[in-house]
Amino acid sequence: MKGDLRRVRELMPPDPQADFGQDGALPARAERELAALLATDAPTAPRARTGLSRRRVLLAGGVVATATGVAASGELGRWLGAGGEAQALVTPPVLTLRTIAGTSPHDVLAELAERVRGLAPDAVRGPYLYLKSWGWWLNSAGDVPGGVANAAVPTVTEQWIRTSDGAGRERQAYGEPYFPNPDQERDARAAGLVEGEGVRDERHGPGYFAPDSDWQALLPFSTDPDRLLAQLRKVNWEGGRLIWGVSAMLDAAGRASGGTVEPALRAAALQVLARRSDVQVSRTTTWHGRQALAITQESRHRQAVFRDSLLLDPATGYPVGGEEALLGDPLSLGIAVPGTVTVSETLARGTVTNTRSTV
Repeated sequence: MKGDLRRVRELMPPDPQADFGQDGALPARAERELAALLATDAPTAPRARTGLSRRRVLLAGGVVATATGVAASGELGRWLGAGGEAQALVTPPVLTLRTIAGTSPHDVLAELAERVRGLAPDAVRGPYLYLKSWGWWLNSAGDVPGGVANAAVPTVTEQWIRTSDGAGRERQAYGEPYFPNPDQERDARAAGLVEGEGVRDERHGPGYFAPDSDWQALLPFSTDPDRLLAQLRKVNWEGGRLIWGVSAMLDAAGRASGGTVEPALRAAALQVLARRSDVQVSRTTTWHGRQALAITQESRHRQAVFRDSLLLDPATGYPVGGEEALLGDPLSLGIAVPGTVTVSETLARGTVTNTRSTV
């Protein structure tokens, strides 16, 4: 147990919602999760998720869900999309963020909120929410003979979610695994870091795609920014990042309202972000060549900078992807920085009539 705790401290940067590192203690939530996992003989099946994925840190005693972890190395080259998907560029070490001269983050987001509020509601074409996304997340093992081993698998995911009861279909096409340290491929595979191969296509019963209970308990979400922020504060955001809280809230709202999010709620979410002093706004180009706004929050640990970016469609205010990156000090992990830890991009979203239709 003590060895596992020590390894978690080495791999995890501080949780902005806790006094990480003081008196050698983990955040209370991480302590509870780790204790519960170490006390469990058999692993539990992962809960279905939509939206941005989160990676894992694997220990000898179990799997600890974490929103901040270790980073992949630099150049990732090109991966051929699995399952016949078109070839797509994998992210370079980090997204290139372009500053918006002559205006503040508050003004950019406030102006976007006003434009989004004036949009017409999205059309609902069927009972299913359809989402198609591409991305990868770094899975890391801290208990292998050669030290920390990492692996990432680029994945194209399609989900058909019946919004009335949370049933639906999920299809995942896995690309070739990437190992930041090729010499540790055997260790990474033995530790279970390669999550899938080929194509997995499954159908699920009611409740599988239901929103997380914490978010579901808050429905309906307020379109008043002050009240919406009060609702957001009732949920423990992943990694303490408001941007991920907003993303998860919009995802829950979409699944609870027939697959769309009303313009007034998207506008209120933008206003909540606009009022934060720790949020930066930049222009960027996604991995598939689309223009997006990057809403960024950063934290520091020693000489390392952890930069999380939520990508928004500048025309609709919908989330279209995200990136988590490590800059500066690699925390003595023997990896190259700057480096990406998680990337995700929404390729398509909309409502459809059945689990064979796409948008």
